[in-house]
Amino acid sequence: MLLLSWDNLKRLISRADVVLEIIEARNPTITRCTRVERLIERLGKSFIIIINKCDLVPLWVCKEWQQYFESQNIKAFYVSSLALTGIKKLKHFLNDTIIHRPATILLVGYPKVGKSSLINALKGSKSASTSPYPGSPGYTKSSTLYKILPGIYMIDTPGIIPPEGNDIEMVIRRMPVDKIPNPVKIAQRIIEMIQKFDSNMINRIYHISSIEPLKVLEELAIKRGWINKRGGEPNIDEAARTIIRDYLKGKLIYYVLPNSGLPF
Repeated sequence: MLLLSWDNLKRLISRADVVLEIIEARNPTITRCTRVERLIERLGKSFIIIINKCDLVPLWVCKEWQQYFESQNIKAFYVSSLALTGIKKLKHFLNDTIIHRPATILLVGYPKVGKSSLINALKGSKSASTSPYPGSPGYTKSSTLYKILPGIYMIDTPGIIPPEGNDIEMVIRRMPVDKIPNPVKIAQRIIEMIQKFDSNMINRIYHISSIEPLKVLEELAIKRGWINKRGGEPNIDEAARTIIRDYLKGKLIYYVLPNSGLPF
């Protein structure tokens, strides 16, 4: 899968007037790339954090994250590209503060944090294709320029996978779900994370009674009819990929609060 190289990223930042770092509202910390921020600062550019997908968490959670970032002197907005929450406010801010035009805004972030969806929301039309999973149709394959306001252009980029960060996020966002080498291990960790957040969520979403992660995958496979032809065992790999996809698209509800690092 094509991801943005650091050399290309440096060139794009050098050309940009403003950089928007897109992170996910569910866990801004593990979808934030401090290495990118340090590079932006070294190149003398300003950046704004955009807390995207705020439709996946209670609004008060987004407000707490916004206050947290601004307490660190980082300008932040929370938006939902799907529900269009906060889009007008962000658009007015960009229009009012970017005086010298033409100007270029660069979007950076992990794969599937919603960069292309944000462009579509700002433009008011679906120019940038999107999809909920890495590697599927709509995944950004090259840097593309879009006009969002008179004299203001936005560059969408392929996702950035930094060397630091949460290993689950790095694995599930850098390749198509079907190509993840050990989906069962990743899904088990996601299940554990979700259960710490809400012990009953797996039961509510999938209508299964198991608690132990491996048993969850086995019961889900049996319930969906995913049985290996050879041996008649439950196809837990397929069940694991379902868990990963549902986590990526927000079906499995989960979020953290500032300074906690743990589910609320």
